[in-house]
Amino acid sequence: MSAAVHEDEAISRHTSFRIGGGADAWVDVADRAALLRVIEFCHDAAIPWRVLGRGSNVLVSAQGLRGVVISLGGELALVRTTSGRVTAGAGATLDSVVESAEHAGLTGSEFLAGIPGTVGGALMTNAGAFGSSLSDIIEGVRGYDAKGCGWETTSDQLRPRYREPLIDRGLLVTEVIFRLNKGSPSASADEIRRQRWAKHPKEPSAGSFFKNPIVNGERTPAGRLIDECSLKGTGIGQARVSERHANFIVNVGGARFVDVYELAQLVKARVEERTGVMLEEEVRILPEPATEAR
Repeated sequence: MSAAVHEDEAISRHTSFRIGGGADAWVDVADRAALLRVIEFCHDAAIPWRVLGRGSNVLVSAQGLRGVVISLGGELALVRTTSGRVTAGAGATLDSVVESAEHAGLTGSEFLAGIPGTVGGALMTNAGAFGSSLSDIIEGVRGYDAKGCGWETTSDQLRPRYREPLIDRGLLVTEVIFRLNKGSPSASADEIRRQRWAKHPKEPSAGSFFKNPIVNGERTPAGRLIDECSLKGTGIGQARVSERHANFIVNVGGARFVDVYELAQLVKARVEERTGVMLEEEVRILPEPATEAR
């Protein structure tokens, strides 16, 4: 069994926002045997647990996360390709999926290039870009429930909604199977990465903060609405609405959870007041009471 336990670990070290209190215990898990042992221990001892990927789409409060936070690595972050399929561990990065597919002459996953998250994390938001979503290319998902019992599902059993979890939050994903096509992509992964990095801010952030709302029957960029309300550069403490992309709240140096949270509420209130549109967070704010104990 391969696992490393770190007590009172600073969550800010593991989030792209560089914000967050401590975890009672942070456990790096490198194989399924270790993962099952951790889940079984937490279940028997009634200790809450959760999995955190690269922390790229979350805002963690100053109170931190109680119980055990699990990070998946080792065999749980490997990617392999066979016969038009890419099978990726939940701890694998999205970029590693794209790169493996490219090397195998498979196309269909390029839209994920440059998204700074893991496969497991992407399932919780049905991550996507350029008109495509993760659910478009998934064939199946495998994992464990809260008691450590194995489960698997196929694509037709997923819930493919915009920026919503594809599976129940109480389930732990270990592996995702992607069904791709042979051929050459219309745009290379490198080109897509360049497009993404050219418009995204360089300061620490959690990516797009708000979901793109539906306005007059069409999905409308939240950044456009925020920009039209002259909110670029608006700040609270060390948190700012990015000057480069209005749907990013950035940490310009030592921002606290409360700075970001209050700035997000200000943005929502101003946009609703001026446009009548209520923005909804895409970033997950942790802890979430409804899913804290599993």
